[in-house]
Amino acid sequence: MPSGLRKRATAVIIENGKILLIHRIKPNEDYFIFPGGGVEEGETIEDALKREVTEEITLEVKKFKLLFSLQNIKVPHMITIHTGNRDEFFFKIEEYVGTPEIGGPEKERMNDKNQYHLVWIDLNKLKEKENVYPKEGVQKLLEVLSLNNK
Repeated sequence: MPSGLRKRATAVIIENGKILLIHRIKPNEDYFIFPGGGVEEGETIEDALKREVTEEITLEVKKFKLLFSLQNIKVPHMITIHTGNRDEFFFKIEEYVGTPEIGGPEKERMNDKNQYHLVWIDLNKLKEKENVYPKEGVQKLLEVLSLNNK
């Protein structure tokens, strides 16, 4: 696994056939991202997952498993303040405590021109959405979930 790339822990939360995403709305930009965020210095990817989920969507992660990772993926500039490619690790959150709501820096940064909203999207409709990032993650996630259901 390349070590020089920024690493991101990504949370996959599925309930009743729907997946939880963050809907971002900015001037001239409207897209969806998975909850999660970057690994800080001295932090494991698992610790970053727990911290980011707690900060972003106020949930305490109790049980999770790594589904897959994607290396060296390019993310559009509108989605991140960190330029360049990154390694992204997708974890299925199997158990958590709390009710999802926007929190932390996202809540503090929210205003009329910078919106964060939690939405549950039907998994069967996820592949139809063109504005879910990272696109490679959506494709791989649907493949992995399909294999797990066979």
